[in-house]
Amino acid sequence: MSLYGNRCSIGGLSCGMVLRGAANGEYRAVFERESASLEEIEGIRWDRPQIQGECILPTGYGFTVRDIQYSAPARSYTVVLQVAEQYLGDVVGYQSQVAELEEGLARKDRELEETEASLAEKESAIAQQRETIAQQAEALAELEAAGTAAQVDAQLRAAYQEGVEQNG
Repeated sequence: MSLYGNRCSIGGLSCGMVLRGAANGEYRAVFERESASLEEIEGIRWDRPQIQGECILPTGYGFTVRDIQYSAPARSYTVVLQVAEQYLGDVVGYQSQVAELEEGLARKDRELEETEASLAEKESAIAQQRETIAQQAEALAELEAAGTAAQVDAQLRAAYQEGVEQNG
């Protein structure tokens, strides 16, 4: 006769009750000696146990057995469990989404590198143009200082005027 009512089974063994432990992620499963032997309890695949019925153990989780205690007055085994891992289910769909996102990220990185290279090339061209402008301004200043700029300007105006007069 069960003292606990046996509302669930774990790994095919009738479990009297499951309680939360004192620590985070800790549970205590109580098996009556009439329903399960120590060897059967140790034989349960605790890394992913099959749970049926009303039980507070989270489904899809794996557990590590921290201790198995026997109580002679209650004639029961208490299995102290610690959550080892959480099974998240089938993640194939998410893996393909992650792969697509990683591919998009790699493509954006390549585009960014190309844009940075193009920008560096254009900045180099601008620097060369600035240097050319500075050299031309310096040459023009030298010509003006030598007075030849006015002479060149006068010659150009005279040639222009002559061309206008000849071509009518």
